[in-house]
Amino acid sequence: MKSIYLNYLNGRIESLMNTNVWEFFVDTGGTFTDCLARSKDGDFIRAKVLSKGNLSSKLESFVSAKEIKLESNVDWPNGFVNDFLISFAEKPKMRFPIKNWNLENRLLSLGKRVPFKVSSGMPVEIHTPWVAPILGMRLILARQGLDCKDLKVRMRLATTRCTNALLENSGESPVLFITSGFADLLKIGDQRRNNLFSLIPEKRVPLCEEVVEIKERVDRHGVILQKPDLNEIEKKARKVFKAGYRSAAVSFLHSYLNPTHEQKIADLLREIGFERVVESARLSPLIKWRSRCESAVVEAYLSSTLDKYLNRVESGLGENGELLVNSSSGGLINRSQYRAVDSLLSGPAGGVVGASSISKRCGFARSINLDMGGTSADVSRFSGTFDYQMSHRVGEAEISNIALKLETVAAGGGSICWVENGLLKVGPKSSGAYPGPACYGFGGPLCLTDINLLLGRLDPSRFSVPLIKDDAEKKLLEIENITGRSSIELLHGFLAIADDAMANAIRKISIEEGYDPSEHALVAFGGAGGQHACGVASRLGMKTILSPADAGLLSAYGLAQSRVERILVRSVLGPMDCGVLNSLEMEMEREGMALIRQMGEMGEILEKTALVRFVGQEVNLEVGYEKSADILALFQKKFRKIFGYLPEGNKLEIHSLRIRIGGALPNEIIEDFGKDKNCLNELSNSVLRRDDLNCGDELMGPCLLMDNYGTFWIENGWSGRMGTNGTLLLESNMDEQRIKITQSVKRELFSSRFHCLAEEMGKQLERTAFSVNIRERLDFSCALLDGQGFLVVNAPHIPVHLGALGLFARRLIQEFSDLSEGDILISNHPGYGGSHLPDVSLLAPVFSKNSELIGFVANRAHHAEIGGVVPGSMPGSVGKLVEEGVVIPPSYLFRKGKSQMSQIENILNSGPFPTRQLKENLSDLLAQIASLRMGCESLNKLISTHGSKEIMDQMSNLREESSSSCREFLKKFGTEDLSGIQYLDDGTKLQLRVKMREGSAEFDFSGTDSVRSDNLNATEAIVSSVVCYCLRILIGKDLPLNEGLLEPIELIVPSGSLLHPNFHLDESSQPGVAGGNVELSQRLTDLILSSVFKVAACSQGTMNNLSFGNDHFSHYETLGGGAGACVGCKGTSAVQVHMTNTAITDPEIMESRFPVQLLSHRIRKGSGGSGTWYGGDGVEREYEFQEKTTFSFLTQRRKLGPEGLEGGSAGLPGEQILFQKGGEKTKLPGSCTAIANPGDRLIVRTPGGGGVGGQTN
Repeated sequence: MKSIYLNYLNGRIESLMNTNVWEFFVDTGGTFTDCLARSKDGDFIRAKVLSKGNLSSKLESFVSAKEIKLESNVDWPNGFVNDFLISFAEKPKMRFPIKNWNLENRLLSLGKRVPFKVSSGMPVEIHTPWVAPILGMRLILARQGLDCKDLKVRMRLATTRCTNALLENSGESPVLFITSGFADLLKIGDQRRNNLFSLIPEKRVPLCEEVVEIKERVDRHGVILQKPDLNEIEKKARKVFKAGYRSAAVSFLHSYLNPTHEQKIADLLREIGFERVVESARLSPLIKWRSRCESAVVEAYLSSTLDKYLNRVESGLGENGELLVNSSSGGLINRSQYRAVDSLLSGPAGGVVGASSISKRCGFARSINLDMGGTSADVSRFSGTFDYQMSHRVGEAEISNIALKLETVAAGGGSICWVENGLLKVGPKSSGAYPGPACYGFGGPLCLTDINLLLGRLDPSRFSVPLIKDDAEKKLLEIENITGRSSIELLHGFLAIADDAMANAIRKISIEEGYDPSEHALVAFGGAGGQHACGVASRLGMKTILSPADAGLLSAYGLAQSRVERILVRSVLGPMDCGVLNSLEMEMEREGMALIRQMGEMGEILEKTALVRFVGQEVNLEVGYEKSADILALFQKKFRKIFGYLPEGNKLEIHSLRIRIGGALPNEIIEDFGKDKNCLNELSNSVLRRDDLNCGDELMGPCLLMDNYGTFWIENGWSGRMGTNGTLLLESNMDEQRIKITQSVKRELFSSRFHCLAEEMGKQLERTAFSVNIRERLDFSCALLDGQGFLVVNAPHIPVHLGALGLFARRLIQEFSDLSEGDILISNHPGYGGSHLPDVSLLAPVFSKNSELIGFVANRAHHAEIGGVVPGSMPGSVGKLVEEGVVIPPSYLFRKGKSQMSQIENILNSGPFPTRQLKENLSDLLAQIASLRMGCESLNKLISTHGSKEIMDQMSNLREESSSSCREFLKKFGTEDLSGIQYLDDGTKLQLRVKMREGSAEFDFSGTDSVRSDNLNATEAIVSSVVCYCLRILIGKDLPLNEGLLEPIELIVPSGSLLHPNFHLDESSQPGVAGGNVELSQRLTDLILSSVFKVAACSQGTMNNLSFGNDHFSHYETLGGGAGACVGCKGTSAVQVHMTNTAITDPEIMESRFPVQLLSHRIRKGSGGSGTWYGGDGVEREYEFQEKTTFSFLTQRRKLGPEGLEGGSAGLPGEQILFQKGGEKTKLPGSCTAIANPGDRLIVRTPGGGGVGGQTN
């Protein structure tokens, strides 16, 4: 049988046959480095080494204290490891010099005695002086009796070196030179916290320790407002240079439009002696300052690591060596053009190219690729063309750099299998290359590799490192003893959880993007992909799998299939002007062709893409085109296809152009799978070798198929046929119903599936919404509810929305008892489970084929404009509901599938204060509808697969688990009574008494003051949300936020109080609630967590709502502040706390969209309360208005700051000050509406969190 690689690059083989040239394709992963070599004769040779540059084996016998014998799977040439060092698993830190290695008798002579007992079967490691790519190359050449000194060597390399340095925080911290007023840009970030339910919010930590502010300014048109003082800057730069810094990043506001200042400062820094200087606009010439700045810092942080590593690789290649390095976009780049940020996804990108090549040659134009390695699994989609992303995340860093679109899930061979609260977990922690899984023999934990080994899905004799089955069994036994579950139950449970995690990741890059995974072939590769492919495919309804030979080396094969390539991106941010676009295209083409020529090849244009959007939107639509004149029609066609409509009268703008230019492409081959079927294994559970099979041979599952660099488990119900180049084509007629899931892991699996459904709804809403508030600030939530309208699971969106959706659903179910398939209900009325009027909620029932009501899907999205007395619909001081905007009573939006949108449009246009942005409202409603329809489809698929009863049972089980967890928590308090009081800024009282009852509790808000005459009134839905959220925090388990948490709770909320207003009054008399949702929810959270349960000091206690606009625009944002500390942990600064988690608008986005200049955004240092553990600091944000603008504030904590705990002091209260152009200064009240004229400045300072403990540090 021919090798998988034998026919590739036919043209190049002939040209190289007569020269002494060897080519190497090397992919360095987290654990292993895969090496594929092509000799001057066109033969392919393979090797796999540890990525740390070591070799491994096992001891067969201990001959003497200075001589050992290794096992028979070692094939290192004689003398290859001489003068290296060896270590033993018994004492891995002790190393011994190797005097001589003899392959024939497998004897290793040592330079000194081993002073401890060494047993047979013990793992050993050989430590070499080379980096892994050079080790792999030298090992291959040595096996052929060659030395690289005598050859011309060409290497194509993908490496995770920079990725590892980023994840391990082992780079070189740079100095950041940034526009004055924004020193804390990266510390503040987008102000969102990582985990909704952390008592102390977690945020990303910037990689730069030192920041230097530069007084310079460019406006949103690229016009220079203030030039930098180079003499002053030189003094500052020399000071940090003297302190030892040698790397620097330079990032200025609007430098993507005018990079002059960045260039001047960078030149100055290089003159001073900085070795590495990165200019953000040169790295990424696009709008969005935060991500561009962070990318520059990441590049500066990693550039030294990359240089040192590539220097070692190049020196190892010898004088005649040539090096090309793969980029995250899948193209090869020479060393001089390569950057650290290009490398972060280079290995997975090679896998995407390799997998797409395999699928095309096998006749499949569409593929979904599963690359499962040692630490994680990467999934990607190829639907005829590569799918790119303009930015991506690696660890906690956001990188603004073009890359192939990938979704990574923590499910690799080294992912740790563990138990938490009786539930089985896989990942996210990994055992890494050392100690590795338990079966590696170095004392590692139970991992997925161990699971596959114990299930018979791996052959130890064919694995790339020695495996010790006994060690895996010991670790499994430990978990058996802890859980009381059988080994079979545990093994299949861990396997099912891992398969589900990968299937959910695939849904994100297919279903959430509008693609059906069942219409794609699954290409499974990487070291562990073959053991999970059938299980993953079955969960997605995929009927075809491609298993390439040597699947563990496919990423290296992808490097052989990659071409020299550059992708150029240029910002446009202007209207559709063909003349401008054609001129920019020509400039980009000239630059790209020149870069390709520098790499020794002639370039051609491979792809032209325009990123297009409507003016006012933030998310672009990618339009592939040939002529710029076609862009408009192509955009309209694609928009209609995705969204189902096309807004009329909206202006278009081109965000940017992207042109892909590449060199020669390797010749494509076709793989044939034969016409004659020859079934080889009619008996199940057979073990077959791929090398023994011929084209057309057919296999039936279950069986194990092996080769030297991959193992594939064929499950029952799958059959495979062998191709001419070693690829196995598998097909299935098995429905997903046949997947067997043990009862013990169903809860984990369905929790994940329900959660994935809600996330898919959220992604659809984000992708299809029109407004900045939903698409950019992500002010929305999605949820799944059971047939009675109780919340089952939510996506990690906005907490104050989610807990309220259950009450909203139940109130609407009461109003509409005769629901049918195709119905969608709508309301924003606070008397029906709503919060405040901008939050518009939709609800859709889901029925079985027998018309049985199974559940509901719901979403709630904040419409930044829905009428009212001021733009932005968040008035500061009104007292009536009708003054806050349009009230949508419970209504049908669709009735039995028929649209009632015209009636809702009439409502939005009616009333005393109708909406100012009707088109935007309707567009966002269409996006909410699309989100619900996706949720309905996903739930219907689950019903079809598992049956109505199973789905309803699992919904009930999730609620029961949350209820049980809450009861267990409450039992700790016995019959204790707790109480607390909080006061609003004007002295209004919030009071709560909690009476514990041995596993249940009464939450009694009696004593809370009566309904207010302004809009600081909450609703029952908001109270329910807050209690639900706080219980989830207090319990501390990884539970979905559902209403099972409230089952042991009796809520008493007095009617007529400000927490339970009367909405049965005449519409004109109903009380305002705009501030209740945003402000009272935060104060109630502090009441429960700080005043009653005393687990943390008070956080900022407000959302700092600011809306501003005029007849031409409106904008709304909430500002983060300080989080309260707790015992043992200081509070987090500049973060959204508790009941909200919306993002802050990027400075460049804000200035480009609105007539306002952002003068500064910094941490308000010292505003957190003091104590043994300090409270987090608030922020200070300063605006200058350029048009006459109405603005409104809705805030709290403007008189007294958030209280401390256990002797800790309070944080500083917030404040807002208007500085008029004429010099007058006005301190504004917490809730107000006012006018700003051109030149007026507004400063907002948000509260700090309370401190804990009386002893200050």
